[in-house]
Amino acid sequence: MADFRATTSDHISLTVGETRTLESLRQAVVPPFVLILPFVELPPFVRLLSQDKFEEDGIHGCLYTIEATGPGSDSLRIGFRDLRTRQVVKERTIRLTATVGNPGGGRSE
Repeated sequence: MADFRATTSDHISLTVGETRTLESLRQAVVPPFVLILPFVELPPFVRLLSQDKFEEDGIHGCLYTIEATGPGSDSLRIGFRDLRTRQVVKERTIRLTATVGNPGGGRSE
């Protein structure tokens, strides 16, 4: 199970050095969403460690593992791009804060 879900999270709070998982948006594999790829655009103080596809048949999406590499406050962008045109077909923006220490326990939704 993911620490955060793109469909329900409005804000993610991390501690510098902390690693967490973020579930992408989900999309059924039906026209016009057959040839799409998930994407995430992270602020400079957050690093993408891995991207693992869902094991479910008929669903686009993945699980991202991210790490806060420094303090900061910004937003991440997450969604799907059309495989052929690279145009964004579905997206969501989530606020993200990384702090030194453990002021909020590192979790927020």
